[in-house]
Amino acid sequence: MSGYRPAPAGLTPRSRFVRGVEHPRGVAWFGVRSFWGHLRHFLASAIATEDVDSRDWMTADEPFDLNARVAEALGGVGADTLLESLGRDLWLDFVADTGDDVAVSRAVARLIFADYELPDPDEAGAFLHAPRGDILLFGGDTAYPVATAQEITNRVIVPFNQVLETLPVDRPRVLLGIPGNHDWYDGLDGFARMFRRTSEDEEGVLRPSVVGISQRMIERYAEWAREFVRGGKIEKPKALALRGYRPVQSASYFVLPLTRRLHLFAVDRQLRRLDTRQILFFESWRARHPEPTPWVMLPDPLFAFGKPSATGTAMIEALNLDLEAKPHFLLSGDVHHYERLQQGAALHVTAGGGGAFLHPAPLGPRARSGVAVEWPTGPQSRALLWQVPWKVMRGKSGFLPHFALTALFLPAMDIGVNQFHRLGFIVSAPILITLLTTTIYALIGNVRRAGWVVLALAFGAGLATATIPIFASYVLTRLALSVHVVLSVWVIAALTFAVAVFYGAFVFGTFLALLTFLGLEETQAFTALGHPGYKHFVRLRVRRDGSAVDLWCIGLTDPLRPGAMPELIDSTSFVPESTP
Repeated sequence: MSGYRPAPAGLTPRSRFVRGVEHPRGVAWFGVRSFWGHLRHFLASAIATEDVDSRDWMTADEPFDLNARVAEALGGVGADTLLESLGRDLWLDFVADTGDDVAVSRAVARLIFADYELPDPDEAGAFLHAPRGDILLFGGDTAYPVATAQEITNRVIVPFNQVLETLPVDRPRVLLGIPGNHDWYDGLDGFARMFRRTSEDEEGVLRPSVVGISQRMIERYAEWAREFVRGGKIEKPKALALRGYRPVQSASYFVLPLTRRLHLFAVDRQLRRLDTRQILFFESWRARHPEPTPWVMLPDPLFAFGKPSATGTAMIEALNLDLEAKPHFLLSGDVHHYERLQQGAALHVTAGGGGAFLHPAPLGPRARSGVAVEWPTGPQSRALLWQVPWKVMRGKSGFLPHFALTALFLPAMDIGVNQFHRLGFIVSAPILITLLTTTIYALIGNVRRAGWVVLALAFGAGLATATIPIFASYVLTRLALSVHVVLSVWVIAALTFAVAVFYGAFVFGTFLALLTFLGLEETQAFTALGHPGYKHFVRLRVRRDGSAVDLWCIGLTDPLRPGAMPELIDSTSFVPESTP
């Protein structure tokens, strides 16, 4: 037996973590690069409303053909199911929400591409050898902020290959994946270059890259604009290769018959919903094969932050899955933490810790009870939450809030300066600013869903933002007088303006943190935090006889800390329904 034996996960709350210093670093979600990602999202959604859907151009693999292709790549013989083809246990690695900070990506790659000794589910106190998976499954959102060929190359392909090139290619392996929303922001162009099979890849002529694309963002956009005017196109790598892994799928969704008792359904709901062609594909297969238990890989979970999600519910309804009638195994990413939940006959596992910024455990009074395992825990999440206001204020999350506050305060400050000699302090349209910022904060907090609590918080944040110049100018004037210094009105105005912008950003960060603390909105505060900790992946074993799927979640609390060692977050088994 060989491999590292992970220690149990640490559950002690911590506040200090090591952050990456290499480029590309983690995305600053209030920065210009992120703004471009949001714009791409808007454009992709607008295009989708015109029914321009990349899935319409795909031809989904016939499941038996895909099975044969996977079996051939793994050295198996022809059979109707993959396990029959291999004649042994099948090992899989699932990772989702990858490709943010490049140093964290490299740490996650080392985590995934290792062998382990893991608790044997059949014998208490015993351990078994858990080798690197035969199949590497990506659960969506391959790179951030937009999964273009360049971002996937720099943030996933290069750091993963840098680890893979230190390891022997002992046997061939298979790459499979589904897209998330960040893959769709690029219309699946980058996703297709990594996951769709090509004749060149099958011939083995593609060289896995270990060198990033260094073109600056502004240069890339200038090149795009130039080629757009000329009617040309930007040359991109034909395929994005991972050393030792073969892409085998033709579409962004597929069915893989693993055993006679268990079939893997990989679903692509983007943009917004399952398309009709995909629904018919899954329905047709299930009509022909009603007995096997569905293992459903979803781009986002049915339960998110303690509540049923609208998108997850819509997917289950579109697929016509009855989660009470028979066991189902639902595996997803999108939410960047680990959670295992048993709901009736269905096992729900969310594992979005593949490298992107952290999401917290559900907080607030509505946090779901009955969750078997969550990581990080509620106390660990709360220990990080109050770092958000300071990070936003210092611009470490990007300067878009500061730019917005600058645009808000500049006209108002002119009014305040003209009134300074009469009042002795600067009054910069406080009523108007309160109304504007309250409205903005209420929209950010989704006031239509959360109601008066968000409205009250928004009003408090708006009032605090509007009164900052008054108090700042008053205090600055009194301090100058106390030391017998006379400051010109323009010096006071400049200092007041700087305080108003940075303290206003602090108020904004505090508002986001309060929303998360109260369980009213769970993503935006930690997105701004951009936290590098609590990364993980899931190693799975499908038993040769099809009797169970064994699952182990392995993670790193502080991936970039020198000497950080893998930890065992969770272990469990899923038992498919017996075939009559």
